[in-house]
Amino acid sequence: MSNAPNSLESLVMPQTLQKITFYNDETNFNCIYFKIEKEDHTLGHLIHNKLVKEKHVIFAGYKRPHPLDHFIFMKIITDGCISPKDAFDFTLKDLYIEFSRLEDCI
Repeated sequence: MSNAPNSLESLVMPQTLQKITFYNDETNFNCIYFKIEKEDHTLGHLIHNKLVKEKHVIFAGYKRPHPLDHFIFMKIITDGCISPKDAFDFTLKDLYIEFSRLEDCI
C-alpha cells in the first residue's frame, strides 16, 4: 500500500474538464486570469517568456500552486491597446508557428 498519487492523473484529461478557463478581474479591465489544466512549468515558462516580449503586455506571470496540483494559473495585464485574451491568443499562435518550424526541420 502506498499513498503516492496516480502518475496518470497528471496526464489524462477527463472529458468533462475544460483545458483553459479564464476569469476577468473585476477591478481592472485590462487584467485576466487563465487556468490551464494538466500543465506545469514547461508550458507556463514558454508562454510567460513570449508574453513579456509583447509590447502591449505590462505584466505576465504564472504559478503552479502545489506540486500535486496539475494546473497552472496565469495572470496577464495589458496597456489597453489589446485585450489580455488577445495577447494570450497571439502568443499561443506564435508558439505554434515556432514549433511547426522546428518540426519541419526534423
